[in-house]
Amino acid sequence: MKNSKRFISLLILCLLMTSLSACTNADNGQASSSDTQQEQKTIAVHGTSSITATPTIAYVNIGVTTFNKDATIAQSENATKMDLVFKALEDLEIAKEKIKTISYNISQHYDYSYSSSEMTGYDVTNMIQVTVVDLAKVSQVIDMTVEQGVNQANSISFSITEEENSKFYLQALGDAVANAKAKAEALAKAAGVSISEPSKITEDSQGNVYPIYDASGMEKAADSATPISVGELKIEAGVTVVYDY
Repeated sequence: MKNSKRFISLLILCLLMTSLSACTNADNGQASSSDTQQEQKTIAVHGTSSITATPTIAYVNIGVTTFNKDATIAQSENATKMDLVFKALEDLEIAKEKIKTISYNISQHYDYSYSSSEMTGYDVTNMIQVTVVDLAKVSQVIDMTVEQGVNQANSISFSITEEENSKFYLQALGDAVANAKAKAEALAKAAGVSISEPSKITEDSQGNVYPIYDASGMEKAADSATPISVGELKIEAGVTVVYDY
């Protein structure tokens, strides 16, 4: 009987020691994991850069709107005027593939009075976009719209080719990474530490092109041509870089 009690006591003691050992190992493991996490110190910085470029392409949106009580006649008159526009663009040596229709619309025309409205006919609008690769001809295209009775001139915008955009953007990305490194080094120096190689680099931009407006860029293709401001474009890049130290 005494041996049985002694065996039970020893068994309980062993179980208690095993449990205590497991808890101690778990605590040591957590402490070790915590120490490892604390050792992974980082500096995260955002680098930016921008490059200016001269436009090489112009997009001119123009069109003709005609009105008539008869929709068919309004369409016919619109087609006649647009044929003159296409002929004038051909005379300026604008290739057909550089001209595309961006909208064609037939809508009812209403005259509004103080208390009522009356449908009086139909408006037909044909809008085209002209891609001008010789910027010296932009003013001539604008002057042509007046001569040919174009009554819808929505916008003129300048840009660069996709190849040029890709080239400038990659350059801006490289400069943005260098900018981020300079910031990280300045922070590390102030903190009295040294950074290592980047542990993570994230691209934060998409290579968008933005116009820089400057009225001083007015140019004329000829003495009688309408002055057009070509200006400059800005390609921006941004990155986030994480450094370990």
